[in-house]
Amino acid sequence: MIETDSPYFLAPMAGYTDKPFRYICKKFGAGLTVSELISVNAIYYKNKKTLKLLEKNDIEKPFCIQLFGSDADIFLYAAQSVEDKCDCIDINAGCPVSKVVKTFAGSYLLKDKNRLLAIVDKLKKHIKKPVSVKLRKGFDENSINSMDFYKELENSGVDFITIHPRLRGQFFKGEVDYEHAARVVDTLKIDVVINGGIDSLDKLDKVKEITKAKYFMIGQAAIDKPYIFKEFIKEKEMQKDAKFIKELAKEHFLLMVAYYGEYLAIRNFRKFFHRYAKGFRFAKQLNKEINECLKKEKVLTVIDKLD
Repeated sequence: MIETDSPYFLAPMAGYTDKPFRYICKKFGAGLTVSELISVNAIYYKNKKTLKLLEKNDIEKPFCIQLFGSDADIFLYAAQSVEDKCDCIDINAGCPVSKVVKTFAGSYLLKDKNRLLAIVDKLKKHIKKPVSVKLRKGFDENSINSMDFYKELENSGVDFITIHPRLRGQFFKGEVDYEHAARVVDTLKIDVVINGGIDSLDKLDKVKEITKAKYFMIGQAAIDKPYIFKEFIKEKEMQKDAKFIKELAKEHFLLMVAYYGEYLAIRNFRKFFHRYAKGFRFAKQLNKEINECLKKEKVLTVIDKLD
């Protein structure tokens, strides 16, 4: 495992784990931050929008770039192109989204394991940074990963793996098979990071007890409360008042303005505001107002109404 100051990592999430949000989570103690899902083809064709996704904050150390694709040679080109911008290259073999799966990438690689192993082999032979794989427990009930497959990944030189023990068809809902993850931890000598459904201290304790893992990755729960990493480190839930949430939301929004510019920041912040507003009075009305904002000052005014 690469050296981290916390065993609680921020999961890569398309549309969410951008540079501003990663800054917020890192500030609260995320041990490892990971880029949004990045297409190797987009890097190959030098797509400007994609290249911006590679930017990181100065405080992001270690920082991992997650790539998806299906062609081993293009994967290597992309990995070599970004190697100097990160501390680790992560291969995505878990994304369940149809537009990714249709390109024979993401969780599709669990149906074509030889393709995944070829990508790993290519990267391990030609790049110096650690290589990890993020994957699900299988594509469907007919292709659940065997322990022998995980051993193949280990033997191929993967430095660590992250497992989200759901099937592709479950997306982000339904039962999480932590027992499967426990068998993986017990089988491998390399570190295994557990991802999926970890949204509270009680749940974290349960997952630790079942899996005996050392590292854990937090996704959806971090969008609801980015300070969850601090809660896990302190082993204590934090009661946050309206003043704290308003200051956090403002900081987050202003980071987005600096990164995207006013217009895009306002559009991209809306989904985050909806999470910040959960549980507050008049949340429905405030969500409507934020969706209609066109100016930075108006967004700040709506944030101030959280109570």
